[in-house]
Amino acid sequence: MTNQEILTTFREFVGDQIDSAVELSLANQARIELETELKLQCSKKLDTSQTTTVGGIYTTSYTLHADALVPAGTIIYVGEVPYTGVPFEHRERYKNRSGYWYVDLFSGTFHLTGTQNEAKTITFPYITKGTDIAANDTTVLKYPSGLHIIIPMHMARVWFAIDQGEKGRSWLTEWELFYQRTKRAIISWDQSWKLASIGESTPYGETAINSENAINLE
Repeated sequence: MTNQEILTTFREFVGDQIDSAVELSLANQARIELETELKLQCSKKLDTSQTTTVGGIYTTSYTLHADALVPAGTIIYVGEVPYTGVPFEHRERYKNRSGYWYVDLFSGTFHLTGTQNEAKTITFPYITKGTDIAANDTTVLKYPSGLHIIIPMHMARVWFAIDQGEKGRSWLTEWELFYQRTKRAIISWDQSWKLASIGESTPYGETAINSENAINLE
């Protein structure tokens, strides 16, 4: 579906004319909520734009990519060495131990523990923020077009929850069943790609605890 088709379908679902700014806000809220929850394979990117600072320690900062919505997993790479994510508030526990990283979201930076003895490429897998839905005829969603209908449905789901109209125009159980069925179809499509890339074994990575991407089979 094009962006305009998504907006038109939403209007047909709710049977209402809504302010265009509110409409676009609902569309992009739906897109971001779903992509954050599902962490689709088609939304993954690798940032390799930065290298380690020689002599860098746990306070040395590296900039989070502006396009990053959330990390794609708990592992990033320094050269070919995997670094495991740890909580920001526990950085003192790990600061002198190599092989860990933490993020300072307030500052928009991430940090590597231990001391960096040479310059190496940092590979940071992340889920992209993607491109905002706008009032035009382009297509920004990356999963199969037949499943794009979940966006106007998600928009209607939110709109009916906040709309002050009559109860008869509220979100019905039948709508929710169709919404969940469509969502499961997207998850199934995504899992097929994830399983194909790891030899159909889960979890993804060396261990269940420090996996690069634990597949969501719910």
